Amino acid sequence: MRKAAARGVGNLEALLAEHRALDEKVRELGRRTYLTPAEQQEFSRLKKLKLAKKDLIMDMQRASG
Repeated sequence: MRKAAARGVGNLEALLAEHRALDEKVRELGRRTYLTPAEQQEFSRLKKLKLAKKDLIMDMQRASG
C-alpha cells in the first residue's frame, strides 16, 4: 500500500513540475506584445494543457486526502 501511495506522490510531484513549466511558458508568451499566428496557436495549446494538468492535480489531491 505504501508503494502505491509513494508512486502517487511521485506522480503528483511530476504533474506539479509539468504545470509549473507550462505556466512559465504561458507567461513568457503572454509578456510578448505581438504573437505570430503560430505563437497564438501554441499559446492556446499550452493554456489548455496547463488546465488539463491542473485538473489531474486536483483529482489526485482529492483522491489522496
